[in-house]
Amino acid sequence: MQHNYGETTIDRFLTELSSDAPTPGGGSVAALSGAMAASLVSMVCNLTIGKEKFAEYEQEIKDILEEALKLRERLLSAVEEDIQAYNSLVTCYRLPKATPQEKEERRKRIQAALKNATDVPYRTAEACYRVLELNRRLPQIGNPNAVSDVAVSAHLAEAAVQSALYNVDINCSYIKDDTYVQNYQKRRVALSQQAETTKETVLAAVQAVLYA
Repeated sequence: MQHNYGETTIDRFLTELSSDAPTPGGGSVAALSGAMAASLVSMVCNLTIGKEKFAEYEQEIKDILEEALKLRERLLSAVEEDIQAYNSLVTCYRLPKATPQEKEERRKRIQAALKNATDVPYRTAEACYRVLELNRRLPQIGNPNAVSDVAVSAHLAEAAVQSALYNVDINCSYIKDDTYVQNYQKRRVALSQQAETTKETVLAAVQAVLYA
């Protein structure tokens, strides 16, 4: 079933997610989780902008808000991109393989589709990490009444990073290009570790506000 998930209801998305259809799946959920984390960043910014108490940080908060809105749209688009990447891969697996030429063409197209299906969730993971980083300053300069939302955003964004990277892993396991796979494995480990570290930094700052 193809439609714009940005215009569907939560209930419809969850119904399709829980069905026996392979899409939407984990990659789309990772992207949507990142979009929700970005929306929480936007909420904290909007609860801060215009308040005299935070006037000295107004421009910085506005810059964070602008980036959060861009990332939300980027990640919402990634929900569909993940589905399209999977569908393209399935199409390649269904190609004819009756002759040596057909087999070779099918092999090449499957490998290309697998690389695309790897690139999509990796870009999602990178976008989710950027959402996570937007939370760094909010405990210090944002409205303290919304600091718990910063924590939720950080947790959600980090989980989205890790979740998207699992989709990288499963596709890499079928790719025959060792150099390509090794490069992705190196990058995914670094991004995963960065995400964990950044989340802990944000949470420490949140706790400093909560328990001051």
